[in-house]
Amino acid sequence: MTHKSIAALLAAGALATLWSTRVGTPIQVGQGAGEAAQASGSGVLVFDLKDDIDDDALAAFAARHGLTLGLSDPSSRDEALFRADVSDRAAVIAATRDDPAVELVEPVVRMQALGYPDDPLFEKQWNLTQIGAERGWRAGAGRGVTVAVLDTGVSPVEDLAGIDLTEGHAFVPGVDSALDDHGHGTHVAGTIAQATHNGKGVAGVAPRVRVVPYKVLAARGGGSSDRIAAAIDHAVDAGVDIINLSLGGPPSAVLTKAADAAAEAGVLVVAAAGNSGGRGLGSPADGHLVIAVGATGPDGTKAPYSTFGTGVEIAAPGGDTRKEGGGILQDTINPADGGHAYKAFQGTSMAAPHVSGALAVLLGMGIAPGAAVDVLFRSAIDVGDDGFDEVYGHGRIDLGAAVDRVVWHDRLPRFVAGLLLAAALGLGLGFAPGRWLVMALMGGWAAGGLFFLGWLPISPGGGLAWLTLDPLRLAGGLFGPGWTHSAVFAAAWIPAGVAFVFGLNKRLAPWVSGFALGCGVSLLSGGLDGTLAPLGGSSVWLFAHSAVCVLGAVAVAGALRMDYSA
Repeated sequence: MTHKSIAALLAAGALATLWSTRVGTPIQVGQGAGEAAQASGSGVLVFDLKDDIDDDALAAFAARHGLTLGLSDPSSRDEALFRADVSDRAAVIAATRDDPAVELVEPVVRMQALGYPDDPLFEKQWNLTQIGAERGWRAGAGRGVTVAVLDTGVSPVEDLAGIDLTEGHAFVPGVDSALDDHGHGTHVAGTIAQATHNGKGVAGVAPRVRVVPYKVLAARGGGSSDRIAAAIDHAVDAGVDIINLSLGGPPSAVLTKAADAAAEAGVLVVAAAGNSGGRGLGSPADGHLVIAVGATGPDGTKAPYSTFGTGVEIAAPGGDTRKEGGGILQDTINPADGGHAYKAFQGTSMAAPHVSGALAVLLGMGIAPGAAVDVLFRSAIDVGDDGFDEVYGHGRIDLGAAVDRVVWHDRLPRFVAGLLLAAALGLGLGFAPGRWLVMALMGGWAAGGLFFLGWLPISPGGGLAWLTLDPLRLAGGLFGPGWTHSAVFAAAWIPAGVAFVFGLNKRLAPWVSGFALGCGVSLLSGGLDGTLAPLGGSSVWLFAHSAVCVLGAVAVAGALRMDYSA
């Protein structure tokens, strides 16, 4: 068999490998049922007015209805979110509901932290073992991803030392910092990002993420719907990737709208389903685009307190403190003495951050938000009725299986296709083994990264974890997932530039050609399987830029061949 025949077979095998990765319709977040709260008598109403309302129109609206309006939070002016004390809420709602300046009006709704503290426990973290968190640590541990924790605040306790924890923002009246004065928020943040492999305390799901605390709940664990909605809007504007909402209460149209708007903006919104033990979600878990999380106990089945019903998308460990060692153990503040303690809590509040952490790991691996959700849902363990059900949704999360799914269905096929195509190009042009082997190895790395390093017992997010990413997805680890899917990096600019600058160097040409070809494979694969999402997920963009990369690789290799043939 001639070299050209072998090259043709390798190229056909590479294309077949890539074609096998294409996906059908991805699993989407399902349907919620947020309804406006109803109330009568005096109290506070929340007005979500038209976003473009100017000061004159605002004053006219207030005068028309005899209202004294105040911003829900100073940051909520761009969303036109206001509140007013009124003597008859039902009458004012009826009078203002159809006003052209109004998008929504409802009574303010009180929200609560959805978790139950218990005495400190120093038992093994069964929950992290159950979801396969170790695989997530070796897959980058969420490096480059930003998670907003909307809760009672987060304090830098002993075992959060060294993580990327920002100062945060306070949305509780009279409170100036996002430090925790309750304990719930720090516990939740610990499940997401507790310092791991640091020789002390406990571990977290995605210890390399950046955590941004939003204090929306006061010292007793309560907060108002409109201020939480304002915090959601602020987090979206700040460019976070994931919002964790381990809180809830009665239905609030204002809060549900804010959560769904965040999801529409490309942010993954994760919320606790509730702790009623019965059917029927409140807000914000009832959002149509919100990932509502139910809770399971140590045995992997529904925790007795976990709310179920329409809108539950997935389940995760929430703990059961009735059983010895059955709570979710994390380091948090101890308000009694101003210090910290390792405490075991239970609740859907504890389940939600497992999902937020798992999604952070998947985003950090370089796949688009929609693809991350699809992978998490498809890899979940079906522990309820066959298929989707209203107790577990798509099942109980299995981060280990989700990471493996990305490796086997995305990374490995890209690596193999890049290696085979580059080898085919080198063989087809009659290069000596030394040159086409270099091209093949560069093609594999540039297409799929050194994915197999993720099977080694490497430190969470450590140096070797960087090498598991292909070059075009390294930007996400450095600057955040949005960069991976930007028109700058999900494009041919970098490989084309490398080919232009170094392509005529005889020694570098095999490396450059393999690199450009591998990048082309990476872009083509991202368009076929939906893991890249530039310009809103344009496959045409990816296919066109993939072609540019391939042409650049062929041009560099062809020039080298002609140079040696001359």
